[in-house]
Amino acid sequence: MLQNDTSVGTGTLRHLAAIAEYIETESGSRTTADRFIDSLINYCERLASLPGLMGSPRPELHPDYRSTTFGSYVIFFRYSDEAGPRSHLYVIDIVHGSRDIEAYFAGPSDNDC
Repeated sequence: MLQNDTSVGTGTLRHLAAIAEYIETESGSRTTADRFIDSLINYCERLASLPGLMGSPRPELHPDYRSTTFGSYVIFFRYSDEAGPRSHLYVIDIVHGSRDIEAYFAGPSDNDC
């Protein structure tokens, strides 16, 4: 479960489910898929808890977006100052690194973060 200072949108939740399904299909193991998703979520929570700005700025996508990698995936996120400076981290999306990222973000979004 995500910590209170980390949020993901409904689109990202669907993408996490799709990632888990892909890993389960490829590995033949639901346990392997669940462990990967748990590690990915823990990494996002750790990003929220670390001091300073983590990740790389992605102004070509959105002025507030940042990104970092986790395995073959790119995590896109933004910080919010709801309860103080950088008090909340919103995971915008998690996309496989082989995707055309700029084209992906140019299309319609199914996320609510």
